[in-house]
Amino acid sequence: MLDRPKPQEKEVVVGGVTVRYRVDGPENGRLPLVMVHGTAGSIDGHYGYLFPMMAYRQRVIALEFAEPEGETLELDQLVAQVQAVIDAERPGKPVALMGYSLGAVVAAATAALLGKRIENLILIAGWQKTDTHQLFRNKVWKALRNDGSASLTEYMTFCAFSPAFMNIRTVDDMAAAAGMLNVTPFVEKQMDLNTRIDIAAAVETITARTLVIGCTSDMMVPKHHSKALFGSIPDARYTEVPSGHAVVHERPAELFYHIDNFTRLPGTHPAGTIIPAQKP
Repeated sequence: MLDRPKPQEKEVVVGGVTVRYRVDGPENGRLPLVMVHGTAGSIDGHYGYLFPMMAYRQRVIALEFAEPEGETLELDQLVAQVQAVIDAERPGKPVALMGYSLGAVVAAATAALLGKRIENLILIAGWQKTDTHQLFRNKVWKALRNDGSASLTEYMTFCAFSPAFMNIRTVDDMAAAAGMLNVTPFVEKQMDLNTRIDIAAAVETITARTLVIGCTSDMMVPKHHSKALFGSIPDARYTEVPSGHAVVHERPAELFYHIDNFTRLPGTHPAGTIIPAQKP
């Protein structure tokens, strides 16, 4: 295992900005998996566990969102970044696509745009239309941001993790986790984009075989959003992980279990199946 080559660090220019991406893992019978991170995330921040785990199974490609020029971030700009990476690594060929949180929104919109080129799709804690619950949480976030409050990252951490995860740690532990968050102007643009999501019509046109994963204790994107995606995408199956929104940190092994099974044998569960949760 220690003799494995290092991941390849690459980049592609989209709309005048450079998008960095990472490639690793063997080419084999599985479709290459393109991984898209969420709000305030990065390859290492959201896929620090999953990327290397999946790279032992198959070819994986993960990108970092780059900040486009302009005052406002639009969903189409992030979709263009994902498409550019796919075109660079798999010109004219199909891929599997996976997104987490805002990344799931971008992945779903990309799948609707590219049709058959996205053969398999995995949506983790995603949504198709922003609702009042999300708008109110975002409103509080923006007020804290505008006030320059030191509590902003603690509020983000509180919303991200489940009570079960926090209750086996101390307040100091969670405060330390909050201290690792970096809220940049680009993150602020992503938060604004989160208030304007409406891809409900587009997701009904997705042809990809899709696995939707909801998080049981998600306060940021409650699981009814994942169930809505499950109901809207024709060839979808659904499962839940007992976690808060930060499932990539709370339950990476369980998440890996579902992703690995789906990318290995995506036809195991027919459309409409509710896959039982993994037993502890």
